Amino acid sequence: MSGLPMTTQTLHTSQPAPEPNPPQDEDVVAGWTAFGIFIALCVAVAVIAWSMLRQFKKVEKARIDGVFGEEDQAEAIAQQEAKDEVKKLKR
Repeated sequence: MSGLPMTTQTLHTSQPAPEPNPPQDEDVVAGWTAFGIFIALCVAVAVIAWSMLRQFKKVEKARIDGVFGEEDQAEAIAQQEAKDEVKKLKR
């Protein structure tokens, strides 16, 4: 068993690592695939933004139509504040 680490050590040091050959400048190109992915992501962001703006418009229209009951909430808050004021005055 003591010979195994020696063999591994010898194997690692006896063969130097090969020198990496960097690619030549003319071999490196951006590629059409990456450009296509970039364009697809831009289109996806545009579609999501368009959809979000449509939803905002629907919510604003519903708010104006009173779907969310904001008037009722405002009235309930005003009544609660009036009750609180009456309680303060009774003390």
